[in-house]
Amino acid sequence: MVPVVKIGICLLTFLATWTWVAVDASFEPYQLNGGLVSAVAGRDYVILASDSRLTDGGYGIYTRRHVSTRLWALSNGPGEQLTDPDGSIYMPSSDQVSRGALEGSVLIGSAGCSADCESLKQTLRAEIDAFGSSFWSSQQQPLTVSTVSTLLGQVLYSRRSFPFYSFCVVAGLDVVTERGAVYVYDAIGSHEQVAVAATGTGREILQPILDRLFSSTTTSSNKEKAFLVRDGNFVSAADQQGSSLTLSPPVATVVDCSEQEAVSLLLRGYRSVSEREIAVGDNLVICILRREKGSKQTLEIIMKVQSFPLKQH
Repeated sequence: MVPVVKIGICLLTFLATWTWVAVDASFEPYQLNGGLVSAVAGRDYVILASDSRLTDGGYGIYTRRHVSTRLWALSNGPGEQLTDPDGSIYMPSSDQVSRGALEGSVLIGSAGCSADCESLKQTLRAEIDAFGSSFWSSQQQPLTVSTVSTLLGQVLYSRRSFPFYSFCVVAGLDVVTERGAVYVYDAIGSHEQVAVAATGTGREILQPILDRLFSSTTTSSNKEKAFLVRDGNFVSAADQQGSSLTLSPPVATVVDCSEQEAVSLLLRGYRSVSEREIAVGDNLVICILRREKGSKQTLEIIMKVQSFPLKQH
């Protein structure tokens, strides 16, 4: 009788230990809080957009007016009237306009785990503040969008063993070409320059919609090859070869439409996604940076923030 009791006690101890290990192994450090971020690069403007719904990763909604970790400025340059001290873009109730200089006019959008997006924002802004007072000031060089894109990639890659659960888009106006520039990232810093980018929850739905809306198609005049349809944004292999051993992107990095057309197309895309994705909805917040000549014929930047309603389900 005693051996049977001992065997029973050992079996219960084993089951209790196995259950504890199984629960511990299911620990998940990340939570997907939603967020669909996109960007469009134009010839004299750049647009960064996001929806405002913050979810618990399922059907629960924390808030319908969240943009603090979705859209933020790297520095408080052009949009001090539209940003918090930490760089977060205000959620506007109506159209707002702010003017400023081109230097430092870089916006970043991030989606994924809200806590990681906030931590990434603080880390990157601290890096810029640390170097801004020493390197860029001493060298008298502006903080360019290409510099920011490289820095963000390095910050994300430095955490590759336990990465930020944050999927980012960098948008800004290039100092040299004066064109819009957009870079899209994965969670460990791999990135590329594109004309239209989308990341976050619902990206698989939004990206092909935007590709179709923003790209033109051309069909061969040869009747035998009339079925061949090409994306109007493609760049031929011969034109991709640059100086030395560098290669240009295989697709165009700016769109040809106007700012108003781009905003309208983005709104159409987001409203389509909000009908099909439960984590996307409530409001679409759009930040626009565009260039214009001021009274002294110097380049100035207008930052504009707009809000449009989406489906609330």
